[in-house]
Amino acid sequence: MFGKRKVDILGQNTVNFSEIDKDIKVEIATLGSLDIFTNAHILGVVKYTTMICETLSLDAETSKSLILAAYLHDIGKIMIPPQVLQKPDRLTEDEYEIMKMHTTYGYDIVMRYENFRYLAPAVRGHHEKLDGSGYPDGLKGKDIPEEAKLIEIADIYDALTAKRQYKEGMSPSKAVGIMLDDVEKGKLGSKYLYYLLLNIVDQYEETIINDKREIDKLEEDIMTLRELDDIYKQIYDQGYTKKLENTLKRYNLPSGYDVTKNTSALIAKQNRMEHVKSEYKEYKLELSKLKKQLHQSRKKIKLIERNVKLYGKRVL
Repeated sequence: MFGKRKVDILGQNTVNFSEIDKDIKVEIATLGSLDIFTNAHILGVVKYTTMICETLSLDAETSKSLILAAYLHDIGKIMIPPQVLQKPDRLTEDEYEIMKMHTTYGYDIVMRYENFRYLAPAVRGHHEKLDGSGYPDGLKGKDIPEEAKLIEIADIYDALTAKRQYKEGMSPSKAVGIMLDDVEKGKLGSKYLYYLLLNIVDQYEETIINDKREIDKLEEDIMTLRELDDIYKQIYDQGYTKKLENTLKRYNLPSGYDVTKNTSALIAKQNRMEHVKSEYKEYKLELSKLKKQLHQSRKKIKLIERNVKLYGKRVL
């Protein structure tokens, strides 16, 4: 495994809502109810923010703050007209300008709550870019809140990989490839992308291990079912002989085993085997791509660290 052992920071990867003011709970609930894609995106960003926090081994309080900021990062979308937010096609330039306002709307909403004002800069800045090409304020590099940089990685990754009204989701490696291009262009930092990738690679490795175990078990089950199928055919042709009775005893079949369902079970297992083997092959290919991207992002971090030592630049 590439990453560290994961810790379930918040029990169910959710904020303890008993700690949240009643009014802001309403804001979060309103955002989640706007449409299924917006709600799914919020949960996706929370999920990937949590992954980064886990891989960084951040303390519980810092993680809670970041995860709450992830819940709130798009809160300003409750102010966006439904015909823009829920448009089934790509937005026009004018509509996109309206959509971009969700960052400042979100900032204003969070600033209403004294206990959560410290999260407002992350909500406002999660679409800023290191080179100043982002919005709403065109902030650069060190002027962008670190929390916003982290949430931005989770936000972009979910936006690229999740299904939307107007598109299918990309594969993880394709999404990461686009994000690495932005790292090369100086738009994104590589650190939080690297830590997200660590977690994703771990998940793929775990899935591949589980798929291999299932394939081994299916092969064993299929072999047994084929042998039983052959025995039942012999019983049908020859009758229930002592020899066949003794052969069946070796399989330790449960009482009342329905022999008529054996062929159906065999077909079901074979179909499942075909599906799992296909998934296993696809996941291994995807994992190979992700590992290369992981090393690419790590090399970028090492280059930045070297520049820090040589030139005194800030690590992003």
